[in-house]
Amino acid sequence: MKSRDRSFYMAWQVLLVLMFAVAGAGKQTQPTAEEQFTPLISSVKGPDLFRAYCASCHGLDAKGTGPAARALKDEVPDLTVLTRNNRGQFPTLRVRQMIMGDQVVAAHGSREMPIWGPIFHQIEEDRDFGNVRLANLVKYLESIQPVTTASPPSGGELYSQYCVACHGSDLKGNGSFPAPYRVPPDLTTLSRRHGGKFPDSYVSEVLRNGMVLPAHGPAEMPVWGEEFRTGDRLDATQVTARIRDLTEYIRSLQAK
Repeated sequence: MKSRDRSFYMAWQVLLVLMFAVAGAGKQTQPTAEEQFTPLISSVKGPDLFRAYCASCHGLDAKGTGPAARALKDEVPDLTVLTRNNRGQFPTLRVRQMIMGDQVVAAHGSREMPIWGPIFHQIEEDRDFGNVRLANLVKYLESIQPVTTASPPSGGELYSQYCVACHGSDLKGNGSFPAPYRVPPDLTTLSRRHGGKFPDSYVSEVLRNGMVLPAHGPAEMPVWGEEFRTGDRLDATQVTARIRDLTEYIRSLQAK
């Protein structure tokens, strides 16, 4: 074989090897069907999104009895009791985080529930309607919550939730209060320290607007009126009712 022919033959062999290598690499990087996004439906309405993406597991009635539910590790949650299980408030932020994949629920094990964020944010017609889909789906879930007249927490329940950490279960100021708090006051001696009469107005004022108390050192007692308003999203009437019930509970446990 002539030198020129030999060079041409070797160059052709190299070219074939490169062609097969490129073809193999392209085949290996091709995404599988499972790796590709779930196709979008044209509608961005909450009910349509729920039926398309959620009903297979949660059921058309959202009670967790969809046809695919039995294949999951644990019981699929009933989405119609979200408000009831959150003391009458729909947990909007938590639901949004769950849909977007920021939280993992034990019922889904190692995130068997799909992460809908990347799916909802697929680009269509040069626009991203992901946030619209998310908002509409959350609004739909909120709309299917049964209307309940949940009874407000009692004064004792309010005390256990907000006060017992510092003042203790017996109101005597022996809770596991953190630094820089010092020993909180004994709430059972309020009447005795005010001439034998329980100081309703004083206690209500402290609960509603807070104040710096010497017993707390440099730290402030929480302003529960503001906490109830912003944290629990209560209106003025509900805040007043809570403060009244909590004050009455403290009054009922005054030392004789």
